Amino acid sequence: MKSPRQIQSNSYINGDHGSFGLKPVTAVVLSVFAVLGYMAQESVNAKDATQVVSAVTFDTTFLQTGAKQTVDVSRFARGNIVSPGVYPVDVLINDVRVAHDNVRFVATRDGESAHACFYRKTLEGYGIDFAKVDAERNEGAAKSTASDCIDVAAAVPEASIEFDFTEQKLAISVPQKYMRNSARGYVPPELWENGVNAGFLSYNANAYQSNSGGMHSAQEYLGLNAGVNIGAWHFRHQSSVSAATGQATQFDNIATYVQHDVAKLQSQVTLGDAQTTGDVFDSVSFRGAQIATDDRMLPESLRGYAPVVRGTADSNARVTVRQNGQVIYETSVSPGPFEIKDLYATGFGGNLDVTVTEADGRTKSFTVPYAAVAQSLRPGTTRFALTAGQLRNDSLQTKPGFTQFTMQRGLTNLVTLYGGVLASSGYVAANIGAALNTKYGALAADITTARTDVPGHDSLHGNSLHIGYSKFIDPTGTNITVGAYRYSDAGYLNFADAASLRDVALHGGDVNAADHQRGRLQLTVNQNLSNNHGSVFLTASSQHYWNRPGSDVFFQAGYSNGFKFGTYSVTAGRTRNSDGTLSNEIMLSTTIPLGHTQHAPVLTTNLNAGNGAATMQANISGSAGDQNQYSYNAYGTAGQGSSSGANVNGGVSGVYRAPYAQMTASASAGANSAQVSAGVSGSIVAHPGGVTFSQTVGDTFGIVEAPGAAGATVSSATGVKVDRRGYAVVPYLTPYGMNTVDIDPKGSSTDVEFESTSEHAVPRLGSVVMLKYKTVTGRAALIRAPRLGGEALPFGADVLDANGNHVGVVAQDSRIFARGIGDKGTLFVKFGEKDGDVCRIQYALPVKDAKADVAYTSVEAHCADGI
Repeated sequence: MKSPRQIQSNSYINGDHGSFGLKPVTAVVLSVFAVLGYMAQESVNAKDATQVVSAVTFDTTFLQTGAKQTVDVSRFARGNIVSPGVYPVDVLINDVRVAHDNVRFVATRDGESAHACFYRKTLEGYGIDFAKVDAERNEGAAKSTASDCIDVAAAVPEASIEFDFTEQKLAISVPQKYMRNSARGYVPPELWENGVNAGFLSYNANAYQSNSGGMHSAQEYLGLNAGVNIGAWHFRHQSSVSAATGQATQFDNIATYVQHDVAKLQSQVTLGDAQTTGDVFDSVSFRGAQIATDDRMLPESLRGYAPVVRGTADSNARVTVRQNGQVIYETSVSPGPFEIKDLYATGFGGNLDVTVTEADGRTKSFTVPYAAVAQSLRPGTTRFALTAGQLRNDSLQTKPGFTQFTMQRGLTNLVTLYGGVLASSGYVAANIGAALNTKYGALAADITTARTDVPGHDSLHGNSLHIGYSKFIDPTGTNITVGAYRYSDAGYLNFADAASLRDVALHGGDVNAADHQRGRLQLTVNQNLSNNHGSVFLTASSQHYWNRPGSDVFFQAGYSNGFKFGTYSVTAGRTRNSDGTLSNEIMLSTTIPLGHTQHAPVLTTNLNAGNGAATMQANISGSAGDQNQYSYNAYGTAGQGSSSGANVNGGVSGVYRAPYAQMTASASAGANSAQVSAGVSGSIVAHPGGVTFSQTVGDTFGIVEAPGAAGATVSSATGVKVDRRGYAVVPYLTPYGMNTVDIDPKGSSTDVEFESTSEHAVPRLGSVVMLKYKTVTGRAALIRAPRLGGEALPFGADVLDANGNHVGVVAQDSRIFARGIGDKGTLFVKFGEKDGDVCRIQYALPVKDAKADVAYTSVEAHCADGI
């Protein structure tokens, strides 16, 4: 056979036999085929598949070729049938992904499309409540057993199921009344992923040089964060190396630990260096072991404090919950008592106004008090921590060991109890307290009693009273928070202070030199003004001591608002130290966008004045790039000091978030000084597919695997692209939550086709998960291949490669648009069911020019009879 004549083009061409123009009747028939094929390919309704599908008959006389060959269109008679078998699919219940399972598909009758088959236990795990289904079908109908193969559409009233074969996605729709009540955002623990065995090394390196008054200095810093995951255990290490002119190089071991979660207790086990939780006692660093509750294992709608809304409906009613006039929740409830437990926490609170609208239009309303402090928990929620280890404090010569246990329990909407004990060598403390949610605000109060044995001195013992208060006043929109009020007896010491005092006493120091806190107060008030007149705030704090006179006092007040071109704020503050010295400061800030485009820069100005000095600063900042991967800032400062005179300086800085690292640079100069700095940060990740360079990763991240898709971008991560090996790192994922990671094929080769551009993952804390995207790699070509005698190929015939994969369909004038083929090979055109209804095309594509922007290649060939 003669060699095919080859022509390169980047668009469809008209061949020697005319154009692609179709006769009107043929165009109509082709349109029908296209619509039917698309509908069948995109979604097969499994409920309808259980019924007998009537065959559709097509008149093929309109598709006869010059040789009076006809196209076999029998495969279109019943649409695109799902064959029986087991398929790995994503299962969605009411548009919420609940599993990725191997699902068995069975056919009721030969020749019919298969439907998904589930066991009752599996569906119950997805959240379907068969007790409610069986109760409604108590009219004598047979009930399904655990071993039955259940068709959801037939077993659950008003349910439906659709299978998207191309996306391997099974979408099940079930009326809410047949679902178990679960919190919004709930992800079953069965979906939590341990991820793959992996390791990473994150680095943050920067260098700084300055010249001030003729004196030159340099500093270098390297921060390291390493991790290794083996199964469900996660090892982490943090350290740093720093050097400066005239100083020795210093290495700091910041933390080293291993971690593992305990799903049944919704907690994390940590072995090594960590910090105590700080929920009851003050947080301290330690080296040892800890098991502590991790609220991230809860759905977001159950984190923090929000009250349970309880009421009664007389009919199928609609419940609406409002806070500060805004609707924050709506749901439908059945007749009888109802509970709403999954309101999202709103931080400062604000009473909830609940309206129940009955089926006949009647309404009834009531109010649920809602105010929260940090110690508040939802009813039925428990938080605990158990720690045993050694106090980590580099300033201590003798580091004591200790054991600590704390617990919090939400009893009702109104009451949360909490407390704990701490024991160490020469020190013991106990705490008990309660948090109350009332219509007058949220109040937390606890008392801690402690005893400290001071070597060579009398023991100290005393109590410390702590009070917190928070209230949002609905009519005025005022938020008042007493962050902390603490009063301590002269003999009371917290654990950190007690360890320091005992260390001084053990090594012959002055035990009276350390500050001994007596009382502390923090107050914050925020007020939104009506009619968009802005907001004001007031902050005050004071602190005084037992062993020295005076107190440290700080006040700050401010006002902020927007105007036509931007925003502005005014802030005034005063600080009084315990020695009586005063300092005052006033600051005026404005922010003005310099344009309305996506990358328009922003001008920010700040004027600071106080204590006889004033400084004016102006900044212009912005971003650039398709994904805002470039950011910049330029500033100028002019100051007039009380004694130093005028001072003017300016500088620039920039950040580039590259696919494999982040780079920064800055420079500034003034009258007598100048500085330059540069830095780079990123991560090196080792995973089952090899080694990948990336931006700095968090404790939980993902690896994209998309073979052949080099240049494609990860939509959810700025600047991240798939490398030449087909991998990319998604630097941050949310642990225990449903993460959706999308790939944008733009930038990848036209020879790559994505079967899916979106994947989901639910990683555990610290996990490294693989996100695998199915791709088809191969060249695309437009092949014109009539029979050897010039006879046209049958229109609509299937085209297969040597492995039997479908690569195209014959179009007008024997043209075939084939995708995913090799540089050379053989294609087979199948136009009937008989053994002789096939011919073969041998082709060879020209060498691909990497510089040419060619979507596909055009080739001339012939189709020879036989295989």
